[in-house]
Amino acid sequence: MEKNRISWARVSKNICYFLAPFFGLILIACITGLVIIDIDIEVEETTNYYDTKLFSNNYFNSINNYFYVPVFANQEENNATVADNTEGAQLEASSNASVSIGYQDEVYEHYSVVEYYGYDIQENVDVNGKKGTIYYNRNTTNNFKYLMIDIQKGIAVTNLEHTMRTDSIEKIKQVISENSIYWNFQKGKVDTNISHLSLEEICYSSQYKNMSNSNIKEVYTSLIDGLPYKDDYALTKFTYDLSMKANTLAPILIPLCIAILLALGLIILNGIGKKGKGAGIHLNGFDKMPLEFAFMIGVITTGIGIGCFVTINSEIRAIIFSGVVIGSLIIYLAGISLLETIVKRMKTHTLWKTTLLYMIGHGIKTIFDNRKFATKLVLAYGGFCLAGGIATMAMIDARYNYYNNGSMFFWFMVLTGLGLGTFIILFKRMKQFQNIQDALKAIYEGNTNIELDSDELTGVLKQMAIYIEDIAGGLSNAIQQSLKNERQKTELITNVSHDIKTPLTSIINYVDLLKKEEMPNEKTREYLEILDSKSQRLKRLTEDLVEASKASSGNIKLKMEKINVNELIKQVSGEFEDRFKERNLEEIMTLPEENVFIQADGRYLYRVLENLYSNASKYAMEGSRVYLDVVPKQTSIVIQMKNVSKEKLNITTDELMQRFVRGDSSRNTEGSGLGLSIASSLTELQGGKFHIYLDGDLFKVTLGFEKLKEA
Repeated sequence: MEKNRISWARVSKNICYFLAPFFGLILIACITGLVIIDIDIEVEETTNYYDTKLFSNNYFNSINNYFYVPVFANQEENNATVADNTEGAQLEASSNASVSIGYQDEVYEHYSVVEYYGYDIQENVDVNGKKGTIYYNRNTTNNFKYLMIDIQKGIAVTNLEHTMRTDSIEKIKQVISENSIYWNFQKGKVDTNISHLSLEEICYSSQYKNMSNSNIKEVYTSLIDGLPYKDDYALTKFTYDLSMKANTLAPILIPLCIAILLALGLIILNGIGKKGKGAGIHLNGFDKMPLEFAFMIGVITTGIGIGCFVTINSEIRAIIFSGVVIGSLIIYLAGISLLETIVKRMKTHTLWKTTLLYMIGHGIKTIFDNRKFATKLVLAYGGFCLAGGIATMAMIDARYNYYNNGSMFFWFMVLTGLGLGTFIILFKRMKQFQNIQDALKAIYEGNTNIELDSDELTGVLKQMAIYIEDIAGGLSNAIQQSLKNERQKTELITNVSHDIKTPLTSIINYVDLLKKEEMPNEKTREYLEILDSKSQRLKRLTEDLVEASKASSGNIKLKMEKINVNELIKQVSGEFEDRFKERNLEEIMTLPEENVFIQADGRYLYRVLENLYSNASKYAMEGSRVYLDVVPKQTSIVIQMKNVSKEKLNITTDELMQRFVRGDSSRNTEGSGLGLSIASSLTELQGGKFHIYLDGDLFKVTLGFEKLKEA
């Protein structure tokens, strides 16, 4: 179901691609209509196209465009040629005649000659009471129809087709007058139903003055009703009608189309690049090529589309329409392709990275960055030497060139600037090196709160600063997390131990009271002894937990003093003499002849040795020997104890140092598994070193302290 929903985003985008041009054309038509109404049409309180100045100006221009009289360049020669030929030859000559059109007099004819082809000529006709010729322009088929008469020369010109219905001047006039829109000129008078072309409106215009002064004395024109031909009049009428409708609907359609286009645009932008659920933005080959190439392809494709409807030269409307549609479609598809590739690159943050400029710059940077530091130094130094050498040679050349004294000063300034710039760069690099060195020293000393602004560094030093900051941040986080965990562990152990201690004290007290009472039988007294033993063991375990927690977290106040190692060991050994005898253990002690001293807390050092002796009394093999040696060295005192374990030591030294771990695999002995852990923590708190060595069943512990002089 989710996949279908995501697919609909892509389908909606494609639908919007079809809808967007439709509403875009409506918007363009409305805006164009408003512009035309306000600027070109000049509507004066009328809704009739034929009452506008747009129409009247166009109509009067058509009159002036056809305001020429056709005459043969050599009238007499052509008349003789036509008289000598047969009737068939007359038709062929008339169909292929080349007619020169002159305006006003033959003097003007000499300067402006335009050749018209395809005239049908009718001779010996009555042209207002005088025999003359009618020229029919059969190739002209538009909505504007005209008849122009040169009374002096007996020549008439019309663009009506020569038929039995138009084989005389009167019939031509009758055909022209059948249309409702007309403009006639006869003997200096104007007869028209076009308000803006009345005599009062045009009498002072230059076009009308030229007409009045010419040898053309009669002009009859009209516009075919319904405008059946697709010429300028039909196009202008269509534009006028569209503009009038747009002027009425634009206040509604323009905001509506803008809102719809914005919504369609958002849908298109959202759907671009989506192909399926969880697939992200899909990039094709066009999206991965350099952006400049994509633009080039888009421009070339757009040019092809423009050429499709610009270069078409045909009077067949179907061909023109097809060319316009195909060209517009090509341009639209090219625009969609460019839009999609730009949006996809922006969504994937690759718009800049897919440009040729970025690729070239990144390639140069990569080549330089992949060089070793020494190579970079050589390249930089080589560039400095090259620039300095060029500046020096140019300065020397200027020194011996009389006309180049000014350039000598210029090159001297260049060389000076190069030296100062190099000094500044080296000084900044030295300062950057010093900052990095200070940061590394701070980390080495345990300070992870360093501040290195990598934005102020460049190149290798910037990357190095980023690495150092990451390392310092990681160490700081690790230390804080470790301290937090240790604090939480200590708090948990302290709280639990405190909660256990209160009821445990009550149990021990009541056991003591019961031991003083007379028991009914031996079995009850045996149970009472077990209860007393286990409660005492639980008490020691609770105390060891608290002590181990304090020792590992360093939450202990030490009273450091000068300790005589020999005497302290003898005291501890004396306390464990009875325990060793119970298990038939023989202690072999080796002490130096002279007393040796260390700096430590006597109470906690005693606890360390006590834990070692206790561990030996519990886990050493019965009937074996326990060795304790004090080895004085030049700067340190080493205390070591070793014995053979009664159980197989099937664990590592790291595991043995963990809390609640014992050398034997069972949990039946009275030990808590905390003795060695407490001893190790207390030793390190006093500045000593604690090590365990396992060799088969041989168990060895060493304590190392700094040696003090006897005095």
